[in-house]
Amino acid sequence: MSRTEIYIKKILAAIRETTGFNAEGYRSSTLRRRLDWRLSITNSKDYKDYLAYLRANPSECYKFMDALFIKVSDFFRDRSVFSYLKKVTLPDLLERIAATKSKKLSIWSIACSRGQEPYSLAMILDDIMKRKKEKIKISIQATDVSKVSLKQGKLAQYEKAELKNIPSNYIRKYFRKTKNNKYKVTEQIRRMVKFNHHDFIQGNILGKFHLISCRNLLIFFNLHQQSEVFKKIHSSLLKHGILVLGKSETPKDEKLFQCLSPKNHVYQKARPRI
Repeated sequence: MSRTEIYIKKILAAIRETTGFNAEGYRSSTLRRRLDWRLSITNSKDYKDYLAYLRANPSECYKFMDALFIKVSDFFRDRSVFSYLKKVTLPDLLERIAATKSKKLSIWSIACSRGQEPYSLAMILDDIMKRKKEKIKISIQATDVSKVSLKQGKLAQYEKAELKNIPSNYIRKYFRKTKNNKYKVTEQIRRMVKFNHHDFIQGNILGKFHLISCRNLLIFFNLHQQSEVFKKIHSSLLKHGILVLGKSETPKDEKLFQCLSPKNHVYQKARPRI
């Protein structure tokens, strides 16, 4: 192990001791980029110097955590994915659920950031349900490790530029302009989404879901951590449950998931093999 790797391990151990957050599952390239950025901001000359700074300034541990969390998100990010969900995946799920006694659709949006993804799903579902006779209760669990992002998601206010990917008829139906010239998601859509602080890597699963969206998160983890995440997602899905990944993400174990749309990275929980 190199001297640099030794100090990175010590830095991560110090962060975990202070915050309880374990960053060891992240790719080394991701960790180094974030560390180098914090070195620059704290005027630390090297990793040894930064470790000393961390120990003298525990608040820096939380600042590094915040730098590590990915907050980039958009409404209807990768339009073809949401088009496929609207035309194929969600209608199929709703039809299947309509034939059950529970009449309830449960979705988990992992790493939901500021709420753009779960709200996008909620808008699509509301639009679909208006054309259906069946009454189905829709529950979208939106979780993230960043409390700041979750607070903004609950507020549900966005700048006009952030609505660029949203169909114009959805903007008219599902947003209201505020006094400060922002756009707030309507109450009927906000009621469908429940925000909760949750670390998917270290935390427990939150139940069983018909659909789990975990997009553009796994690319930041090493292969071992990715494998553990896929097992956890598999355990969190109901029979025939759906997994939606980012455009650069693919399950490594074909026994867990079967691909429904290679283009859109939509998968279904695989049936147990005899």
